Amino acid sequence: MGSVLALEAAATEAAVLARWLRDDLAPAPHLVHFTSELALEIGQTEYSQIPATGDLDDIAAALQAHIDEMDAW
Repeated sequence: MGSVLALEAAATEAAVLARWLRDDLAPAPHLVHFTSELALEIGQTEYSQIPATGDLDDIAAALQAHIDEMDAW
């Protein structure tokens, strides 16, 4: 297990990194998970999974949905 930080990145920017990790680095696409500093600050310790398939828009949408959900807390 390892971790990578995307500091001060918008969801669309972080999606580029996440897709690269999923498609080129991880041994299986379902192994790439994410969280956010905001989630950890409010006590959410569960990680979300990057979509195992899909393009940058799909990944960015998942990341943005997470951000929106954490903002609603």
